[in-house]
Amino acid sequence: MVGNKMTQREVVITGMGVITPIGLDVKTLTESLRAGKTGLGPITSFDPAPYPFKSAYEVKGFDARHHGLQALDPFIQYAVAAAHQAVEDARFDSGSVDPFTIGVSVSSSKGGMHTIDRFKDRLLRNPSAILGARVYSSSVPNFAAQWIARRWKVQGASKCYVAACATGTVAVIEGARMVSDGMVDYCIAGASDASIVPLMLAGYKQMGVLDPDVLRPFDKRRKGFLVGEGAGIVFLETEETARARGARIYGKILGHAYGNNATVSMVRYDDSEDSIARTVTGAVRSAGLDMTDIDYVNLHATGTKSGDLYETRQIKKAFGASAGKIPMSAIKSMTGHMLGASGAVEIIVSLIAMNEGFFPPTATLEQPDAECDLDYVAGKSRPGRIDTALTLSSGFGGHIAALTLGKA
Repeated sequence: MVGNKMTQREVVITGMGVITPIGLDVKTLTESLRAGKTGLGPITSFDPAPYPFKSAYEVKGFDARHHGLQALDPFIQYAVAAAHQAVEDARFDSGSVDPFTIGVSVSSSKGGMHTIDRFKDRLLRNPSAILGARVYSSSVPNFAAQWIARRWKVQGASKCYVAACATGTVAVIEGARMVSDGMVDYCIAGASDASIVPLMLAGYKQMGVLDPDVLRPFDKRRKGFLVGEGAGIVFLETEETARARGARIYGKILGHAYGNNATVSMVRYDDSEDSIARTVTGAVRSAGLDMTDIDYVNLHATGTKSGDLYETRQIKKAFGASAGKIPMSAIKSMTGHMLGASGAVEIIVSLIAMNEGFFPPTATLEQPDAECDLDYVAGKSRPGRIDTALTLSSGFGGHIAALTLGKA
């Protein structure tokens, strides 16, 4: 576990943008969180009749033509659209500053799965260079960052970290580090994923982590997750530039930590390792806070039998006696598992909750597991003050990332 405080320059969030199954902008997402709305529905992006999976959390009502991106893979479309919202929300004019002072830290855990699924048979039948280039340019995870950089004329540092389902959280942390270290003054950061295709769903089904019905974190009936899609992007800058511009500040990045669980299994953590507990503790300590200072925790919570139980035990170990007193949420109960985009969207959800004064719900938690006995804000949102929040992400293969947020 490595924990770090942003010590060199204070980093704040001044813009947010989302494309999710429960809202195509921050305003709609906020309304859905308050209402405990879920985005679950029948799969429409392909014919699910031949397959054992019928439902997912799809993005609905999104028009890529509005952004001139209809020829690109959806993961790029979602990323650019969310970035547009974030930059606009920050009221940032990229043309008014040196382009080398703007950075990008945007990624995807999977890249262009729709493109691969769409063209794989055609490419096998006719392996032309032109078709190969089209597939390549819309499938590699870093191409979302490239399109964002192109659109806003970004010439500063560009990073693309892939950390499975922790990708979005890692992207925001590394974007904040770029600003804190003085590499850039501004950074567009986050992640996007669009993987509701037969190949990916079949893989998760084979792994035994796909629920056939509903994603129910911490519920005794849980059997796994269902896949969601979308993007979350934040605009990061120094507190100094934000104050000078008169920008609205949604929150400050206080600290972070990374960890890894050295399990031999791809899909479950080793119960003998305290990887999550130590990472969470590191993220809080690196912010100069005590564990009792945290007002809200956004959990990774994918609805797998072993994962939710392990996460609960690790949170108890990290927070001790105060664990049961802290409201916590499993946002995937509403958005589905947005894979690499999850962490970025959940950071935004934490900022929404902090600024709007409510705890988002674990909407589908109806029959609690006796061993999962923390305050998961079951069923409905509730009002409450949040001054400091912690958001946690994990990924298949052992990746762990935690980020501490506070009011500016």
